[in-house]
Amino acid sequence: MISDPITTSDLSPANAPFVPRLMLATDLDGTFLAGSPAHRQQLYRLVDRHPEIRLTFVTGRGLEAVMPLLSDPSLPRPDYVICDVGGTVVDGRTLQPIQPLQTRIDRRWPGEHAVATEMAGFRGLVRQDVPQERRCSYFCEPDALADVRADIEATAKRLGCSVLYSADRYLDILPPDTDKGRTLAALAEHLELPRERVLVAGDTLNDLSMYTSGFQGVCVGESEPALVTATDQLSNVFHAQAPGCGGILEAIAHFDLLDADDPHLRGTGEPTTGQSDLVMVYHRLPYEEYIEDGERKRRRPTSPNGIIPSLLGFFGGGQTGSWVAWSVDDPKLGTFETRTPVDPEAYPDLTVARVPLSKTEVDAFYKRFSKEAFWPMLHTFWERARFSEDDWAIYLRVNRKFAEATAAEAAPGATVWLHDYNLWMVPAYLRELRPDVRIAFFHHTYFPSADVFNVVPWRREILGSLLQCDYIGFHIPRQVENFVDVVRGAMPTEVLEREGCAPRFLT
Repeated sequence: MISDPITTSDLSPANAPFVPRLMLATDLDGTFLAGSPAHRQQLYRLVDRHPEIRLTFVTGRGLEAVMPLLSDPSLPRPDYVICDVGGTVVDGRTLQPIQPLQTRIDRRWPGEHAVATEMAGFRGLVRQDVPQERRCSYFCEPDALADVRADIEATAKRLGCSVLYSADRYLDILPPDTDKGRTLAALAEHLELPRERVLVAGDTLNDLSMYTSGFQGVCVGESEPALVTATDQLSNVFHAQAPGCGGILEAIAHFDLLDADDPHLRGTGEPTTGQSDLVMVYHRLPYEEYIEDGERKRRRPTSPNGIIPSLLGFFGGGQTGSWVAWSVDDPKLGTFETRTPVDPEAYPDLTVARVPLSKTEVDAFYKRFSKEAFWPMLHTFWERARFSEDDWAIYLRVNRKFAEATAAEAAPGATVWLHDYNLWMVPAYLRELRPDVRIAFFHHTYFPSADVFNVVPWRREILGSLLQCDYIGFHIPRQVENFVDVVRGAMPTEVLEREGCAPRFLT
């Protein structure tokens, strides 16, 4: 006899799981990943920042195909993931199975080999070549499927499995009594979450089981006609006008799932824009600040670092632009100026947007974390790198401040040029705030091979942020190859094109 492992619901009331006000259980393609940029931004910010909302991805994808989305910092991280059409249920943070739910599903599954062997005899049935567990997915032309449908169902019954059809040409062989809706219902029961607190969202007939499981649901705009027809008479289902995230927002209001005056519901509106066509984002100011007689003063850079003079050269020909960098906000020095000119004579059209950081933030973000965690790793002294979750949280907060300052400076369609590893997470936040801008990133430090970079606990988040960029630059081809190898090891990757560079760099 095998006993199920202890779960949070087995513990004392003091350690009972948190019961959220709203659990959003949503399909991905056509639903949570769809809609206008404004609606996506509004919903993602709502889910990400509201303390009483939990998020569950409910998808037909396999877990391996979901993982790249978990590396995308512009998307909220789900608390739970139900994938493989209900065959897999995991914690969204750790990707560990939710027990005893997963064990119950596993016990009912005869195994991929047994199912594939039995199904191999059907002509016209093509196994889908996608990552999957606890299910076998097939494609069949509608006319051919009609001829063998009864035999397929008889075979599935003999295996002790269920058959789920989609779009009259796809079918899944699943463990018995397993689908998106049943697994979600089991998860809600496991979490002691009342069904009226769960909002399900989908757009295809593959999502039907979620609506027939007793949850309040929304068919987002532009849903598959078959789903609209199948749910037309269900009183618990709302048919939205807006597609994707916009439809989910409509449903939250329709079902009164949050208070009307909830501050998190306020729409973001049109993003704030500036007037700079080129925004240079570097952790250092284009001049040095120093304190004399209790006053903040400035002087030309004395560092031998050639980066600042090089970047200033882009503004010497009348280019209107902004330079975003941090400065210590010390209350003893009076009012903090967020925008100041650089040099009215040499650079009349260049303004500095100063990001105010406390001394504590500077010490953690720059002096301690960047220098003690990332710097040793980047220079292959990985054994000396010190990683701290608390410092990572400050690093994220500072990067978000940089992104917000940058978004406020950039004109519509502007080019934003980010520099170096101190700002790795800015692209993710900036893309959320300003999907219209072009983002370029240049890596001034060495970029190591995958075996070194992979020691970073937050490597997926960093890569997901960098891949929000339109361009990423490195010093030499070897570093480009290292970066591509790191990405390839973390998520499905396809190199679309290669281009040669100067022969002197090929070594």
